[in-house]
Amino acid sequence: MKNLLQPAGIGILSMILMMVILWPWQTDEFAENREIRLRNVGHQILLASGDTTSRVLPINKISASEFIILFESPFQFEPDTLVKVIHTSLKEGLVTKEAEDSYQVNVLQCTGNQIVYGYQMSGQKDKTLVPCQGRIQPKDCYRIKIKFESNQLTASNFSVPIIIGILAFGFLFFFKQNPPKPLTQKEVDESQAMVIGKFEFNSGSYLLRIGKEEIELSQKENKLLKLFASHQNEILERDRLLKEIWEDEGVFVGRSLDMFVSKLRKKLLLDPNIQLKNIRGIGYILQVG
Repeated sequence: MKNLLQPAGIGILSMILMMVILWPWQTDEFAENREIRLRNVGHQILLASGDTTSRVLPINKISASEFIILFESPFQFEPDTLVKVIHTSLKEGLVTKEAEDSYQVNVLQCTGNQIVYGYQMSGQKDKTLVPCQGRIQPKDCYRIKIKFESNQLTASNFSVPIIIGILAFGFLFFFKQNPPKPLTQKEVDESQAMVIGKFEFNSGSYLLRIGKEEIELSQKENKLLKLFASHQNEILERDRLLKEIWEDEGVFVGRSLDMFVSKLRKKLLLDPNIQLKNIRGIGYILQVG
């Protein structure tokens, strides 16, 4: 019986692999030139405010579906015009498909990160919400955050249960025949090691190593450095840092973030090519030369 089960398991796993490879998965078709079109959005917003000279700064990509448009100079805007400009500008550069019709827009002040205006666009009209129309916002330094509805990989409702069932059976059979060996503590620690300049950062053991010197980290310092190390030379927003580090505690305290960043900055001084910089009004960046 065992001799029959093994070939059967291999056959099932091969069939799963073929289904995954050949299945017509749906992907996010707008991702390729989205950042270019977002720069055009910023350009058109400045033109609508009467600004023809100041620059649109590089687009800050928060995730695959979330972006922030940064501007060199203050400007004022009128919500009705802003909505039209963004919706129209997102269509430019698309030849063979319609522009995204589901996204959320928030306008934030550069200082304090306060949301001064926001609205929701949706392909379903009953879910579209555009408040405060006709109310001109004063001239100020603004950043515009746009979050698109992400198109995750999807298959037909009929095929999903079948694929899940086959996957479950195949993996149960495979691991029953070949149970994974438990990792030693050393292997666990090594698997979590990250390189930051001349440092070796081990989040599993809460340690920073440089040469023969070891620097211990607190729980918060460890979580914060792990996030920075995973996004070296990228700007991380204050809101994101507070949410990911302090979300479980239910209270977000900006001063706590600044204090732990200051502690990390001191512990990284042994490598002069590393700088943990404050990007005023936005967040922090771990620069590794």
